[in-house]
Amino acid sequence: MNDITIAELLPHQAPMLLLDKLLDYQGARVRCETRVGARHDLLLDEQGRLPAWVGLELMAQTIAAWAGMRGRERGEPVRIGMLLGSRQYQSQVPSFEAGERLVIEAECLLEDNGMASFECRILRGDLPCAEARLSTYLPSDEELSALLG
Repeated sequence: MNDITIAELLPHQAPMLLLDKLLDYQGARVRCETRVGARHDLLLDEQGRLPAWVGLELMAQTIAAWAGMRGRERGEPVRIGMLLGSRQYQSQVPSFEAGERLVIEAECLLEDNGMASFECRILRGDLPCAEARLSTYLPSDEELSALLG
């Protein structure tokens, strides 16, 4: 995994590319990491902390890394996906501290015709500090063209 940069897997660009790297990808599971800091400048509060609600986007980008790896296995280019919603996002912290290393995990529970459901969590060290179930949609190129008009 070390030879693949996160930018190769996601359609995001700075300043909205919030992840630092892919740690692991195996079938239905993916793990990414980020260290709270300059990469997140647009989203940091006055004390340099990342609000906990940004955890949803960290989870969504981790899912995008999973989709990017799957596409890479098939020889397909990176595609734009959509976050349809989340269920029960719970964070045990109000924010993530400057300099803190976060590991974001996602596991695909169900996938059908481009729609998928993922169980996600964010870890500080070995302890989960945020969890959610996210629903996503990966449209075909034709659908995406129609949506973007």
